[in-house]
Amino acid sequence: MRASPLTPSQWKDKLEAVNKIDEGSNMKYILLDVRNGYEWDIGHFHGAHRPDVDCFRSTSFGLSQSEVIASDPLASVDKEKTDILMYCTGGIRCDVYSSILRQRGFKNLYTLKGGVSHYLKEEGPVEWVGNLFVFDSRLSLPPSVFKPEAMTEASKTQEVSNNISFARCFICGSQLSELRHRNCANLDCNLLFLCCTGCMNDLRGCCCLKCTSATRVRPLLPGHQRYKKWHYYRDMQLQSR
Repeated sequence: MRASPLTPSQWKDKLEAVNKIDEGSNMKYILLDVRNGYEWDIGHFHGAHRPDVDCFRSTSFGLSQSEVIASDPLASVDKEKTDILMYCTGGIRCDVYSSILRQRGFKNLYTLKGGVSHYLKEEGPVEWVGNLFVFDSRLSLPPSVFKPEAMTEASKTQEVSNNISFARCFICGSQLSELRHRNCANLDCNLLFLCCTGCMNDLRGCCCLKCTSATRVRPLLPGHQRYKKWHYYRDMQLQSR
């Protein structure tokens, strides 16, 4: 049995009610982000939790205490009395993981019907901070794209959401002024990450010092340019031999 789906309106009401709960209240909840790390990095619901891992499928959500890793937000949760509110971009991953959590004993499971993209179209950026990661060449979109009438005229003209104080450089941890992913210049790494200008220049577009000494490092791209498909650089190497 999967989780109970909540419409965007019901989800908004649930989040607003949750944010009004006093610390001494008996009502318990966990707002769970089941997306990948690079999706979380540029935007998520206020108050959400996500484990410190590269990919959600590698976490140990809901396992017994002896199997739990330190970053598991469900480590000491009361499975009978805690509401688990799960969300992802389109809703599919929530269906998968809610089934897993149900099998592991969690009783009160809820998912956002249609995912974040549907929520932003219906309700606007209520309780949402940052942008939404999308799986195409754009990589991220501000909430104004989904429901322009919910945004002020000033925010419509900006490429990213105003509320990005949570965003940090993957390398040095400094606060970022814009939400733009880039791929590691090391072709064999290709990690998608957020990076400040200083680290980008110091490491020549790589995500770490080790990658700068790799055998297949692409040139640092200026500004907001993106790398071409990987076979373009493979063919360049073959031609140069």
